Amino acid sequence: MTDKLIKRLQQYYPVSTEVFGLLDKRCRMMELKKHDIIISADKTDDNIYIVQDGLLRSYYIDSKGNEVTQYFGMEGDLFTSMFSYYNREPAFLQVEAVTDMTLYAIRKKDIEALCSISIEAANWFRHVCLEQLYCLEKRTKVFGKEDAMARYKSLIKARPDILKEAPLKHIASYLGITQQTLSRLRAQLASEKAEGQF
Repeated sequence: MTDKLIKRLQQYYPVSTEVFGLLDKRCRMMELKKHDIIISADKTDDNIYIVQDGLLRSYYIDSKGNEVTQYFGMEGDLFTSMFSYYNREPAFLQVEAVTDMTLYAIRKKDIEALCSISIEAANWFRHVCLEQLYCLEKRTKVFGKEDAMARYKSLIKARPDILKEAPLKHIASYLGITQQTLSRLRAQLASEKAEGQF
């Protein structure tokens, strides 16, 4: 892993450089092109992935054949198929590269071996898992209680870089709205900014 990535990870997960060194020895680097599939739905994949650069998204196909975006990941983010990692079930969500990108992959057995020899690594991984659960519940709160504009503003505040890289159709899908609605929200927000309201 690069020094830049390690520093980025340490912002989110305060852990020693030594642990990241141990982790790095168990990683394999993957370079992907735009639209490459990282995790295939309906296949088992128990790797943990760390994003070095680029943008990815996870999605599923609904009953009408539409792609529904659930998550975006970028530099410093970790992701996995929890179905596969936890219970060896085929993945439900498909994960694809939205841009060209570089990832690091660590097999489940290697993560668990590292956690068995390092309490600091085990605590780091526990923190990663708890944060994922927190983010899931937070998304449920925002999407369950807030209107479309509030969801859009929340995305702007939390992950502004996503808006620069992701196609509008994926952003709209993530927000649970149509592209036409997203266009109206963007126009409304631009108007609010011009009037100094946002």
